[in-house]
Amino acid sequence: MDLDFPLIYCNGCSYSDDNYSPPIMMKKTYPHYLNNKLQGYVLNKAIAGSNNRRIIRTSIHDILHQRQLNPTQPIVALIQLTFEVRNELWRDKEKHSSLLPEESNFHTTQFSGMLDWKERLLTGKNIFRTKKENKQDRGFYAKLQEARAFYYSSYDERINLLMDLVTFKYFLDANGVKFLIFQGPKAQKLDEEYLLDFFAREVYNDGRVINLEDFGFTNWAADNNFSPLSPTEPRDIGHYGPDAHESFANQILIPKLKQTGQL
Repeated sequence: MDLDFPLIYCNGCSYSDDNYSPPIMMKKTYPHYLNNKLQGYVLNKAIAGSNNRRIIRTSIHDILHQRQLNPTQPIVALIQLTFEVRNELWRDKEKHSSLLPEESNFHTTQFSGMLDWKERLLTGKNIFRTKKENKQDRGFYAKLQEARAFYYSSYDERINLLMDLVTFKYFLDANGVKFLIFQGPKAQKLDEEYLLDFFAREVYNDGRVINLEDFGFTNWAADNNFSPLSPTEPRDIGHYGPDAHESFANQILIPKLKQTGQL
């Protein structure tokens, strides 16, 4: 049977996760407030600690799966991107803690949680997270993180992310999915570079991807005087409560969906 009510699909990291700070955020994230208008069903697959590759990969899986189950159901996808410093490893004998099969054996890693990690690294200060690893690979993990920090380039990460978004947009269009893609916290502003600019023009050509350097949900919430859930969090990367999520849905998502002809 064809379903005519919309599916509001969401993916991202802790900034969009219903399970972050339970029970405060349960069914109180922005897709649920968008659903107040659309009167559909919310599928929120955001998981705290996610990296961008995981967000795009699982979104492709989930939307393909939904299309197999319900080929004609309207879908609105809200994709929140996260810190580019995060990447992931495959661990053969260690399933993702969510136990969802689509998460498989991928695990997010992040060599530092410090915003000033590069300056600290150059001055010889410690930047690395303390993380309990399996005894057999602890030393290799530390070396991998040190090497990643040494060779890390924001241009490398951004170019590959934009390339992924080019193909992701075509995938969403091919499957008849309405969508908005935006940052959690703003991405680092980068200088001109050929590949960066080439892919950026293609990604931003129709307004359904909000410029990653110019806008972030957390920055918007801070600028609009919402308070983070924890008073110790920096406001521009803080986690915000239901009041910010509701306003974000009403003041940003709904107008943007209308502006891009999707509502």
